[in-house]
This record gives sequence, structure tokens and C-alpha cells, in this order.
Amino acid sequence: MADKDNTETRHKRVLKENYRRPFNRESLVISTILESLPTEAQITTVRFEGPNIAIYTKNPKFSLTELTYHLSSLSRSLKKRFIVRTDPSIRIPEDKTREEISKLLPKEIIVSAVFCDEATGEVVLEVNKPEVIDAEMVIRIAQSTGWISHTRLSPHIPSTSISTIHSTLKASARERNNFLQELGKKIFRHPLLVRNTNSNNYPSEGNYSDQKSNVIEKGDGRSEYRHLNKEEVVLFCLGGVKQVGRSCFVVMTTESKVMLDCGINPAEPEPLSAFPRLDCFNFNFDELDAVIVSHAHIDHQGFLPTLFKHGYSGPVYCTEPTLPLMTLLQMDSVKIAKSNGTYLPFEVRDVYEVIKHCITIPYGKPTDISPDITITLNNAGHIMGSATVHLNISGVHNILYSGDYKYAKTQLLDGTLSIYPRVETLITESTYGNSTDVMPEQSIVYRTFTDNINKTLTGGGKVLIPVPAVGRAQEIMLVLDKEMREGRLMESPIYIEGMISEASAVHMSYAHYLGYEVRKSVSQGINPFQSEYFTVVNGPTNRADVLNEEAPSIIMATSGMLEGGPSVEYFKEIAPSDRNRIIFVSYQINGTLGRRVLDGTMNEVSMLDRNGKLKVIPVRCETKRIDGFSGHSDFNQIMNFVSRVKPKRVLVNHGERSKSESIASAVHYRYKIRSSVPDNREIVRLR
Repeated sequence: MADKDNTETRHKRVLKENYRRPFNRESLVISTILESLPTEAQITTVRFEGPNIAIYTKNPKFSLTELTYHLSSLSRSLKKRFIVRTDPSIRIPEDKTREEISKLLPKEIIVSAVFCDEATGEVVLEVNKPEVIDAEMVIRIAQSTGWISHTRLSPHIPSTSISTIHSTLKASARERNNFLQELGKKIFRHPLLVRNTNSNNYPSEGNYSDQKSNVIEKGDGRSEYRHLNKEEVVLFCLGGVKQVGRSCFVVMTTESKVMLDCGINPAEPEPLSAFPRLDCFNFNFDELDAVIVSHAHIDHQGFLPTLFKHGYSGPVYCTEPTLPLMTLLQMDSVKIAKSNGTYLPFEVRDVYEVIKHCITIPYGKPTDISPDITITLNNAGHIMGSATVHLNISGVHNILYSGDYKYAKTQLLDGTLSIYPRVETLITESTYGNSTDVMPEQSIVYRTFTDNINKTLTGGGKVLIPVPAVGRAQEIMLVLDKEMREGRLMESPIYIEGMISEASAVHMSYAHYLGYEVRKSVSQGINPFQSEYFTVVNGPTNRADVLNEEAPSIIMATSGMLEGGPSVEYFKEIAPSDRNRIIFVSYQINGTLGRRVLDGTMNEVSMLDRNGKLKVIPVRCETKRIDGFSGHSDFNQIMNFVSRVKPKRVLVNHGERSKSESIASAVHYRYKIRSSVPDNREIVRLR
């Protein structure tokens, strides 16, 4: 009875302390929550943390069982997301947590890593059988250690990217805790009251150079909002239209300013052509409520660390696997820049800032990111963790930003989700947007791929397959292994070099984001990225051994466009012989070496050899592009996706000008939907 009295007293004290705070929206919401929760929950703190309302408790068992029912009801009534955290006072140290967890888990469970995140009160367990750790085990771990556990599948090799993330989060626990609390206050802040309903001040559609005086006023915080009506929505096009690369948009409302992607164009040497045109609109980074990253490829997130270098300190939202894949590619960019002596607008410390400010959210979970915008990320089918971004703006306008998407199932992933209750504006990619850009049937793709490789191998040559480390590499690995196991592809060594192994390890850690068939294999204990035919090449010494072998072989190496990385070193040795072949399986951006080689516009290339001396490399090898492996939708798939989504307006981006215009024209002609292709630096009023 005394314990109950103490619990009730504590609950009343927390409630009373909350009422003592100066009256504001936050205190009102928290008081409502406290009055609705039972005293058995032993609530110690309720506060906004990022997009969630965090409930801190000293009774993990009750909070992970019965309390969830109360929170479900509250979530519906308040339209807020809740998350249960344990009170820091009941959490035991990490070393003792490891010991306790090892005692609690069944003997067949092998733990490869334990990471306690003090900012969230969560412990991440990497184990060989995540499915064995059920809800009851989670409760037992919480009662014994004070930490709420989450599980991930142990990868076949340790992931450097995941380790980097864990160490960064551990070192910045207090900083992140403060960041999440401040962010929560901003997300759930009072609406901005300053509005100017004079329609003469509204920004109209057109090029920035014609609109500057109507849109931006320097040095006045959120001064732009004075030019927007209550329900007006404006889109700033900062990159990625009428081109492939440097995707970047900003959605602005009376309340918010949100950035969609922040990429670079790796084929462009000049900053004005390579980076998003943030300079045109004189953006103050403090005014950005959020950056949302659709997926990990460089052309969608490669400029993100630069934002932090120049003062951005807000949140980055992405899916769970996008964070380690993004970290992998950003770190590699720094490494390549240092190795080649090329300019990169950010450093390693800026990558750490990205990690500290990332908030990962799963597919299908609506998340408030500002007072008037809720986002939902859904599978885009492009690479693991890629997402379409649905923005619900105060219920008055809905934007669907496609990012890069594949509206078809592949060996690696399920196709993109296309069911949305309401979309006013669709921003769609158009990489393969010409009416002639139609992918062949999958069986034909595999047969063409296999036949081309067999032709080279039987002739005693080597096949180089330049691949992006993330996405295409894993897809090709699955196909090569299957074709060779089933006897259609001539048996030969398959050498793998670059970041492919590290990226594959991340794929295993987040296998639940892969396609149904791959998930099924993983659940049966099969690692789809390991095969008796695969040999991992580590560094230049082993690379020389591969090239010096007389026997025919298949070589997979990054990067996919022959722009840096080991694929370029293999190219130097493979290109001069007509016995060899280069097979391109991913999109080649205009201006890249891969595109020039594929187009046959060069018979020789001047490159530095191993000794740093300029050498002319003759290009005599066969080249072949295999359509069908791309993670992008073809013309028909794009049109079918638009038809299924049923938007009221379509804006086309991420494609060469002719391809984007082809999609816009076809959408207007076939579906009678208003469609257009904006320009970089254009302002588009969506509502």
C-alpha cells in the first residue's frame, strides 16, 4: 500500500510541476497526457522530443504492455506520436547490460554487438536470429537492465559504417538529447501569426531573377512568410530539373520551410553546375525546419554535410538503412577527394554532424516535422531504404515527391508503393522518360546479360561490370550467383572490389527492407551476398593478381560510372584488349567517363598510371549496356505510376530535358493532368 501511495504522490507531483510552468501549448498537452495516464505507469517525465512525445517511466513492464493501450487512445485524440522511454535512473551501465542480456537470451542466440544509446534509453542488439527476441523477451530485458531493446540481424562481416554511427551517437548523447528537446518545441510550436494577405506580394511562378523583390527579404528571420497567404504552398527548384544530378527542392508554407534531398552532380567539375543553387534564394539555414533525404545515392544527398559545415543544425529525416548507406558514401567521397587531390566542400567532421542530426523513421509511419507538415515515407523500390516522400500540409495540400523509384519488382526489392488516398501535386523522376525507353522482360534481360558474359569468357577475356556500391551491386550479385548455380552462366571467378562488401553488410543488417523473396531466404539462414563464386579483392596488390591471371573472370567494381574508385583502375588494364568487355548495368550521367565510353565517342583516354605518369589508354574492348537492371522506372512504369496515384498536377524532374518533356507531354495528353517541367532556380506556386 505504501508503494502505491508513493507512486500516486510521485504522479501528482509531476502533474503539479507541469501546471507551474508558464502556460503554453506544450504544458497544456503534457497536462492532458498526465491526467489520462494511470499512476501504475510511474511516469517521471513527459516532454516533446523531436517528432514524438516521450513518456519516461520507472515501470517498464507496465509501460510496454498496458500503457500502450492508453497511449493508442491518446494518440488518436491528440494526433501525436508517443514513444516510451525508461527513466535514466533505472538504466544499468553498458557492460553490466551486456552481461544481463547474455544471461536472458537463449543459447542459440549469438550477439555480435550491443549498443546502448543514452539519448533514447534504447539498446540495439545485433543477433543471428532477431525473430527469437519476442515482445516478452523485450519486457524481460527492460525489467532487468532498464533499457528498451531493439534487434537487428548480424551482418556477415562487421559494418564500418554502422560502427561509425554507434560511436558518434555514443559520444554525442547529451548533445543529441538537447537537440531532440529543442526540436520538439519547434515542431509543436504555436503557428506563426505574421501574414500579409495582400495578393500583390505573393510570389508567382517563374524564374528567380524575375521574382527576387517579391520573395526574399534579408536579415528578418522568417520574413518570407509575410508574402504567403495562410494556405499557400510554394516550391523552390534548386537542382535536379532537366538534368540527372544535384536533386534539391524546398517546400515553403506560411509555417514551414522543408528541403527535399540535397545532392550533387558528380559529372560536373564547376560548383555552379555541380551543387544545388542555394545561393539564388539567399536561404538562411536557421529557417529550414527539416531536410528529408529520399535515398542514399550521392546525387540526392551528397551536399548534405556541406549544409552542416555552413551552419545548418536542424534535423535530417530518412529511413533506417539510408543513414548507414549515406554515411558510407559520404565517407568514401572524403577518401576519394583526399586521394585524388580534388575539391570537396565538406570534411569528415561534417559527416559526423549529419549522423548526430539524423532521425530515422520506418516506412508507413506518419511523422510531424513542423507545425503544418506531416511526412510519410514509403518504399520506392530503387535501392534499399529508398523512399517516396508524402507531405500532408495542414490537410489542404498533399505533395508526393517520388525521389528515384522502380514501379516493378526486382531480384532485390519489391516495387514502389502507389496507393495514396490523396495527392494534389506529384513530383516524379523521368530518368527513362522517352517513349522508347521501355525495359525488356526480366527473362530477356538475364539471357542477354548471361550471353554477353559467356561470349567474352569463352574467348578467354575478362568482363568488367562497373557498379554503384549501393543497390545495383547487390542486384547483380544475386543474378550472377543464380545464373551460375543453375548452369546458364559459365563458371568462373567473380571478383568483387570497392565498397560493395561493406554495402552488402548493411543490406544484411536491414534485411527486412529487402524484397519478399530475399527476406524469405535470409529468414532461412541464407546470406544472399555470399557465394562460393565470389572473391573479395582487398587493395591494389590483390587487384594486380586478378589482372595478371590468364584465366577468364568477371570483375565487379565501384564506381558505376567509371568516375573514381577501383573500376577506373580495372578499366585501364581491360580497355586496351578486344578480348575483354565492359558491361554497364546502371545509368550513365552525361559527362562521365562511363557515358563517353558507352557512347563510343572516344578511342583513347589519357589517364594517370600507377606511377602517377600520364598515359594514353586505347579503348579497344567491347562495350555493352544492359537495360533492365536499372533501379529507375521506364516510360511505361512511370505512366502507370502516375495513373495509379491520380494527382491533380505533375512536375517532372530528374531526367535529361527531352525525357522530362516527354513524360510531361504524355501525362497531359493521356490523362489530361496539368503537367510541366520547371527550370532550375524556378519558383512554382503549388497552391
